Amino acid sequence: MTRALLILVCVVCGVPAMLYLFWVVHCALDRACVRHAQRFCRRSGLNVSRIRWQPAFEPSGVKTEFTLVQLDCLDPHQQRRLVLLSVWPFGVRKLVSDEEYPDSYDEEWPTEGG
Repeated sequence: MTRALLILVCVVCGVPAMLYLFWVVHCALDRACVRHAQRFCRRSGLNVSRIRWQPAFEPSGVKTEFTLVQLDCLDPHQQRRLVLLSVWPFGVRKLVSDEEYPDSYDEEWPTEGG
């Protein structure tokens, strides 16, 4: 009886604790990827205004270990640039695109505080 109760307590306490731990690790890895992307832009002479990210997927639809980080930046001439990077926790994998910022993208960015 005592052994079954001990196992039940471990499961009831352990499962939520593991889920919370997985969530903390997930958030920490996302933040590491974003920091790598910001560092890449600073070294390229760009000033980051806004950032958003999402998991990267293969063409078949399978999620990869990489994160796509999209940055709204200002170059040294104060022109807006839209930079898309493929990043993983160990650094920037590749520059997917670096293009002039189209004004139509402003509607797609989430509003701050809302």
